[in-house]
Amino acid sequence: MNSVLIATQNLGKLKEFQNLLAPLFKCLPSDHRAPEVDENGTTYRENAFKKAKAYAEIYQVPVLSDDSGLEIDVLHGAPGLWSARFGGAGISWTERFQKLYAQLAPFPAEQWSARFRCVLCFLIPHQEPFYFEGVCEGRIDQNPQGSGGFGYDPIFYSSQLGKSLGEATSAEKAQVSHRAQAVQALLEWAKKNPHKLS
Repeated sequence: MNSVLIATQNLGKLKEFQNLLAPLFKCLPSDHRAPEVDENGTTYRENAFKKAKAYAEIYQVPVLSDDSGLEIDVLHGAPGLWSARFGGAGISWTERFQKLYAQLAPFPAEQWSARFRCVLCFLIPHQEPFYFEGVCEGRIDQNPQGSGGFGYDPIFYSSQLGKSLGEATSAEKAQVSHRAQAVQALLEWAKKNPHKLS
């Protein structure tokens, strides 16, 4: 089995990657050497590459990084790249949801269509990076629902599941999430290109 370092210090995201990549990859967590990466790129791809490159330079092993965001149509795609920092640093998710609902208040709830987007960067040291993208369509729920998942999951209603990602089981989320779609694209590529993993 191939080993890959997951370029994150988010334990929820690490666990999700471990479950999704299990067919082909053993996921390695980072340690005290993990760098602080300034995600100031103008695209998800730029930010994913910055993280992958920073981790690969330190650990010298294959690295998988991602950048993802919540895109709400009536907010012209916001919070998008700034999803994790929306509302300011150090605030709780409850406060972040309240700030988001305040921006959505002028629009009727039926217009709150949204999607999660994820871009993965798979980088082997001293090689060119490979990118994979996934999208999960849905809308913003009028109230948080469920306590599962992490981040915006409780307020994101999945069109495919008919429930919020916060209410979904890990298995259900693995069928539809943006990260799951991107990982599936990576796994399909890896099966067709095993020579590129070494």
